Amino acid sequence: MTQGTASQDGSGSKPRPDLRETEDRLKTMRRGRMSGGGRAVGSLGSMLAGQIWVWQRSGLILGMIAALLIAGATLSPMPPGNHLTGGIDKVYHFIAFATLIFPLILTDSRRWSWAVPGAILYGGLIELIQPSVGRSAEWLDFGADIAGVLAGAALSEILHDRIRAKFFAVDETPVSEADAEAEAFEREAMRAELMDELRVALREELHTLRSETPEADTDARTEQRGS
Repeated sequence: MTQGTASQDGSGSKPRPDLRETEDRLKTMRRGRMSGGGRAVGSLGSMLAGQIWVWQRSGLILGMIAALLIAGATLSPMPPGNHLTGGIDKVYHFIAFATLIFPLILTDSRRWSWAVPGAILYGGLIELIQPSVGRSAEWLDFGADIAGVLAGAALSEILHDRIRAKFFAVDETPVSEADAEAEAFEREAMRAELMDELRVALREELHTLRSETPEADTDARTEQRGS
């Protein structure tokens, strides 16, 4: 036992690898193999998720700003002698409510269910409040509001799909073939190295067990003889 231990410690071979550490490294490598090129896709997806979050919140902020500007322009008293004729005010209503809905749907098309009805109700509420500030409520103004909301929502829906496909789509194959082959070769080399270390560790464990077994038998026999 002493000679065997001395020969192991005194040899110039590399230090004995830890079996548990080797198993952990093998598990890590297996998980990396299962994910494959998903690590690059995952990191890219995480980055794009943050960008999409900012993009969507920017649409809400712009929509709120547009709503405040519309309220300020339509609920303030009309200056004396400043009366819009020829239906030009209907054009303003159309443009204002198209501008209101446009950023909301452009940044997130799932807002259709509440943004479009909310914008229409907002236009109707403004028409109801206008007589209290010296303005007249007109059904044609409300119709222009509805037309602007629907037109802005339709246009923003079309642009939303194109913008998302161009700027926020995650490429499913971001790793080139050369990089994939290099990564596969590196994993294979790591696997071979880990298998060699595992063989050495198992060989050392077996050698230790074999060395300890004769000593245990000898001690048992000595105790039997002494009794």
